[in-house]
Amino acid sequence: MMGKNLCIAVLAMLSMAGCDNTLDVTAPFENVPIVYATLNPDSDTQYVRIGRAYLGQDGPNGGLSHPDSLYYPTLVASIQAFQENGQFVWEKPLELSFDTPKDSGLFTSQGHRLYRLILPGFTANSSRLDWEYKLILKKDSASSTFAMATTPLVNSQSFTLKKPTPIGIQRLNLTSIKGQEIEWNQARNARAYQGYIDFLYMEMPEHQQSDSTRHSVRYYLPYQLGSTLNGGATAKTTLTYQEYFQFLAGSIPVHAGHIRFFRGFTLYLKAGTDDLATYISVTQPSNTILQDPPFFTNVQGGAGIFASSAALFRPNLGLADRSHDSLVFGKVTCDLRFAKATFLDTLTCN
Repeated sequence: MMGKNLCIAVLAMLSMAGCDNTLDVTAPFENVPIVYATLNPDSDTQYVRIGRAYLGQDGPNGGLSHPDSLYYPTLVASIQAFQENGQFVWEKPLELSFDTPKDSGLFTSQGHRLYRLILPGFTANSSRLDWEYKLILKKDSASSTFAMATTPLVNSQSFTLKKPTPIGIQRLNLTSIKGQEIEWNQARNARAYQGYIDFLYMEMPEHQQSDSTRHSVRYYLPYQLGSTLNGGATAKTTLTYQEYFQFLAGSIPVHAGHIRFFRGFTLYLKAGTDDLATYISVTQPSNTILQDPPFFTNVQGGAGIFASSAALFRPNLGLADRSHDSLVFGKVTCDLRFAKATFLDTLTCN
């Protein structure tokens, strides 16, 4: 009986020794192109980021000394244009470009490698907004296509601002009962909408105007999904006094001995294609115990996103008198010491 128990124990130990629970973070080479691009309908120059996924035996930092593991050394990339009926219009090669600086961080020693397409007169051609664009990737000039992706362009001509109006003198009224509405016409071929407002101000020591400095605080508007891809529908968001002024109070530091002057708002809105909206949606951090997000890409034979986006830019927005008074004298922003100049004096909250 004792010998039988010993035999079972030995077999159990051998079984445990045969289990390998270590996590292998490296893998053999696999050709997986990674593409990131959003074509801009209002630019004659387009940029496409193209790399490849590969760890190899050096781990995640291996690409720093071996950039050929991150890039294709002889890649041939091009973009084709097709009319709405599918008829071929043109094909243009992309050129390698290092003219865009890298952000700070962990990168290969080589420059920020992008692929660039310059199309003189592109924005003057109204037909461009109706075409579909296809990215073609080949390992070299003698190889066949190994990855591709297609996208329409966001129709920037149908993407227009309604409130505040795009021209003329406009002053935001944050203290109205409904708050300040920001309203726009949805663009054709667009689904995702994101924007921000920059609050511009000047700061200086009291009685020393020559030492003034300029600053800005950025407030991000809520991300929205459009109701249609056909354009024409209205979308909007609202800035309320309590929410926005509390944001200012929490974002601008109190600076004793200094006063500040409001210098305007700049509004920026961006519209992205349907595939871009899906890509953003599935790559958001998970709020559940399921940590692996679903995988989405519109790159056939690869990963990433090939899409389009267009932007609206509205500078020189003012602040309505009552809202300005609330900024200067209101309890929420009193400690920030914004000032209001009059003929006789400069007024502040304290």
